[in-house]
Amino acid sequence: MKSTPRRFFRASIFLLLVMICVYFFLHSSFFQVDTITVSGNSTVPKQDIIEMSGLVTGINLFAADENLVSRAVELHPMVKQAHLVRHLPRTLEIQVSERTVWAVVPANDEFLIVDDEGICIDKSLQFPSMELPVITVEPIPQRVITGQAVESQGIALIRKVWAGLSEQERGKISDFHYTVSSKDLIIYTVEGTEIRFGKDERLDEKLSAMSQVFQLEQELSESGQEALIYVDIRYKGQPVVRTSG
Repeated sequence: MKSTPRRFFRASIFLLLVMICVYFFLHSSFFQVDTITVSGNSTVPKQDIIEMSGLVTGINLFAADENLVSRAVELHPMVKQAHLVRHLPRTLEIQVSERTVWAVVPANDEFLIVDDEGICIDKSLQFPSMELPVITVEPIPQRVITGQAVESQGIALIRKVWAGLSEQERGKISDFHYTVSSKDLIIYTVEGTEIRFGKDERLDEKLSAMSQVFQLEQELSESGQEALIYVDIRYKGQPVVRTSG
């Protein structure tokens, strides 16, 4: 029994020595980073991402702070997410997910190019040549900088509507108009019909009503009858329809 404390002491010393050896091994030149790679980028240059990360060759593989690197790289307006991955023994990889162009928001004398979260990723003095959803916001966004969100709540509603439409139906839409104060959405068709969509509620019902509006537009156009002025689908029950006749 007297030998038990002695064995425990020896085991503790041995464990401590092992931990010290492991510590010095992990912090030795064996894990000195000689390669930094970037993956997932197609728009943002590799060197820009590395510079933003603050990583340099020569540091220890385990000294890089994953959270700091991710937050630093995500400051770039085109980067949606960033992750740091370690590859033994000497390589660090920055994995990025870039933001992609989704819609255009006219704002005073320029056009804001936003992704599907409403983040401004670019600005242009000319309307983009790409076929994108057009979103007008009331009040008009002022002094927006790249990386800033442009009415994210309204963009989220419009994204839901867009996702629920077929490709053919999307082609029948001219633009979306979102009012910030009332959180109401109005959709204008290429035929000039004003669809009063309202708030983020009863989406399936409203999307079904929109399909009927597109069908009605086509029927009126083919028959040469009066055109639709507006269709109000904000409330439960039958939509309120007004024509030019």
